[in-house]
Amino acid sequence: MPIHVLTGFLGSGKTTLLRHLLADTDLADTAVVINEFGEVGLDHLLVREVAEDVVLLSSGCMCCSVRDDLVSTLSELNALMRSGEIPAFARVVVETTGMADPAPIMQAILSEQSLTPWFRLGQVITTVDAVNGDQTLVRHREARQQLATADRVILTKADLVDESDCAAFLEKLRAANPGAIFATSSKGQLPARAVFDESEARWRRPESILPIVANAPGGSDAPLGPLVGHHDDAIRTFTVHLERPVEWSVFVDWLDLLLANRGDSILRVKGLLGVTDDERPVVVQGVQHVLYPPDRLPSWPAGTGSPGWIVFIARDLTARAIEHSLRSVYETSVA
Repeated sequence: MPIHVLTGFLGSGKTTLLRHLLADTDLADTAVVINEFGEVGLDHLLVREVAEDVVLLSSGCMCCSVRDDLVSTLSELNALMRSGEIPAFARVVVETTGMADPAPIMQAILSEQSLTPWFRLGQVITTVDAVNGDQTLVRHREARQQLATADRVILTKADLVDESDCAAFLEKLRAANPGAIFATSSKGQLPARAVFDESEARWRRPESILPIVANAPGGSDAPLGPLVGHHDDAIRTFTVHLERPVEWSVFVDWLDLLLANRGDSILRVKGLLGVTDDERPVVVQGVQHVLYPPDRLPSWPAGTGSPGWIVFIARDLTARAIEHSLRSVYETSVA
């Protein structure tokens, strides 16, 4: 089942959005892991305890807080469900702190052996404040990483800014993360289906190659305004399109080596590949130094097709360098 990561910088409206989502009956089969119950304010949702530190909401959602660490919390939830001590759930939503880098959470979901038999990484959902988000992204590296790794971006507090300003900022965000799906919310209200629907998000293929932040002198060309920071803080998202299907064993050796050597620069890698030994596409996901075991889809999703693509979200790494390195995969396959 998917584990969705809900993140967003301090004051971005993440907690308000989560409170409304928890009241939505469309999430009745959802387990939500949050940092502090008090931050979300669950009293009005008719909370009742069903197990130690686990409560059942009137909507049917289950809610618990992170105890020792995230992995142990998720493992315990899974064990409680399988023993019948808590109701069955079909997805998990993990709410991060406002200053959190989502990458370690994603790494744990992708690589922790106690979780991988039961869970997979779902969407990374990031809230961005329409009022202060522009300056927040300029000033805070964590906010840029939250935006960079997002599969879905929710522009919050849209009711508090002029409509034209909101539209202009939304276009900046689209340019910054062309692979994400965008939505706006007013007063934290947005249907759960609009947030957690994976049908489009999982196989969306971005065509643009644009920086999340830029270091142009004076910042006039920076999509999100002038930068405060170092040059290597520039995060870019780009898509590498395959020339033809790859030999899987050669490709995975190449990607393993790339993540081992440049994992600190790679926030996330995800893709859908055509391979030489199977007509089914292979799903690739990795975070920094961690490559998730591959999965094969029954067929290519609608609107996609072989030979596939790989999306990189990286710092101090260019599409040209990746494409040059990837040629070795084809050369080795031919040899």
